[in-house]
Amino acid sequence: MKKTVLGMAVSALFMVGAAQAEVNPNDISATLSVTGTVTANESVCMVDLSDTTVALSEDISTMVQAGQTPTNFKEVRISTKGDTNCQAMLNQGKLAYKFLGTADSVDGSTLANSANIENAAKGVGIGLYNIDGTSLKINEDTVPATTTGYNLRLSLVKLTNQEVSAGDVQGSLTVQIERL
Repeated sequence: MKKTVLGMAVSALFMVGAAQAEVNPNDISATLSVTGTVTANESVCMVDLSDTTVALSEDISTMVQAGQTPTNFKEVRISTKGDTNCQAMLNQGKLAYKFLGTADSVDGSTLANSANIENAAKGVGIGLYNIDGTSLKINEDTVPATTTGYNLRLSLVKLTNQEVSAGDVQGSLTVQIERL
């Protein structure tokens, strides 16, 4: 019985203390902003490009059809940087590059010309090629990432069964790391 009365008395004291709490209108509150990130225990890999801008130029008379090996091209060196886990994956052949962008509207294999409609070249795409001249399909093909890097070749090409006219060419290509 004594324990019950003692328990009720202590509970009553806590209730009275809570009832006595009040907010003073002269008090000023503070706001704490909390930011952060949640990460998984994964490696961090980054693509490094030798050039972030490439200027292509080609005469209509010497331009090859999409898929054919070009004679005139620009080369961009692609390599991978990252933490120790990324380097281990690279050494084990578990990384590849994928090339993403807006595909041409004819057969979807080249990077589309997104230049201003008024001044844009017509019937032209931007072809992507391996070092041996093999054509790569935008948004589809991947190539192995290696410790020695990768050379991507770019060239202006004629789109299949399209009339070609001179003008400006523009495109944007994203090089994405694929984990195998």
